[in-house]
Amino acid sequence: MSERDAITNTTVIIRAAGSPEIIWRTRRMIGLGADAELAGEIATSTADLHDIERLLDAGCPLQLAWGIMRPIDEPVAVVAADADADG
Repeated sequence: MSERDAITNTTVIIRAAGSPEIIWRTRRMIGLGADAELAGEIATSTADLHDIERLLDAGCPLQLAWGIMRPIDEPVAVVAADADADG
């Protein structure tokens, strides 16, 4: 990875609500046992879902796996609002 492509502490991650990425991440977490609220929180984070899945496969409860993998210094995720929601 080049320095130009690196995500830094000042990088703002923008994820669009309803984007294929968020939909996939949300569905994946629901499939792993998360309720809709937790799945949405995880889906909009920068946490690696595969790492969460590995913890679950090792017998770790979902809430603990999320507590371990939840980024503590993550830039605030900006979820773009749907243009139709404004009016």
